[in-house]
Amino acid sequence: MLLIMIGILLTILLFDMIILEPSLYRIKKYTLNSDVKQAIRIVHFSDTHYHKHFSKRSMLKMIIRINRCKPDFIVFTGDLMDNYACAKELRYLLPPFLKALHANYAKLAVYGNHDIGGGAKHVYADMMKEGGFIVLRNERIVFEQLGIAFFGIDDVLAGYEDKTITQAKLAPTQILLLHEPDFVERLDMSQISVTMSGHTHGGQIRLPYLTKLFLPKGGRLYPHGIYPINQTILSVTCGIGTTTLPFRFACPSELLVYELKPINDK
Repeated sequence: MLLIMIGILLTILLFDMIILEPSLYRIKKYTLNSDVKQAIRIVHFSDTHYHKHFSKRSMLKMIIRINRCKPDFIVFTGDLMDNYACAKELRYLLPPFLKALHANYAKLAVYGNHDIGGGAKHVYADMMKEGGFIVLRNERIVFEQLGIAFFGIDDVLAGYEDKTITQAKLAPTQILLLHEPDFVERLDMSQISVTMSGHTHGGQIRLPYLTKLFLPKGGRLYPHGIYPINQTILSVTCGIGTTTLPFRFACPSELLVYELKPINDK
C-alpha cells in the first residue's frame, strides 16, 4: 500500500513538473505610475527555449494569451531557442508563429546568450524581424507621441554590451530591455524608469536551499520578481520554457503585463 501511494505521488509530481507548470502561462499584472502621455500596456515574455520537439499547441496557447491582453507593446528579453545547433529547422518554423503576435505600436526584442551560441547569432535577428519584431542590440527607439523610449542591450555573457547606452535621456519614461538582470549593478540606471529582464527562469526548480544552485551566472542577485533599485524598478520574469532539465517545480511559466498609467491620470 505504501509503495502504491508513493507511486501515485511521484506520478502527480512528474505530471506537475513536466506537463502542468511548463504550460500554465500564468499571467502576472503590475500597475506602474509613469510619465507617459497616455496609458500603455506592455506584455513581457522571455526564455522560450524552443527545441526541435517544441509543442505547436503550447505555442498557440501562448500567442492567444498574449493577444488577449491587447498589448500596446510586446517585449521579448531573449533566449528564443535552447540550442540552435541541434534544431536548425526552427529557423523557418518559428517566424510565422512570432508574426501571429499583435501589438498596437511595436514588438521589441533583445538577444539572450542562447540567441548567440550554437550558431544562433547568424539567424536570430532575421527570425525575429520576419516575425515582426524590432531587435535592439545596443540600440534605442523612441515613441515621442507616447512619451516613452525603449533601450536594448546586447547579451552580457555572449555578446558585446554597451555600458553607456542607458545614460541618454530621450523620453520622460525609459524602459530598458536586458537579458541578464544582474548586469544592472554595472550600469548607470539614473535615466531608466523600468528594466525588464529574464534569464533566470526563477530558478526553474524552487526548493529550499537548492534553488540558488539552479540560478545561472548573471541571474543570481535578482532571481525573480520586482526589485526597487534606487529610483528605478527591475522586473525579472520566470520565463516560458526550460533548459538543462525539462521541467519546473513551484515555478510555473509566466507572462508579465505592465499597465503604465500617467501620473496625473485620475
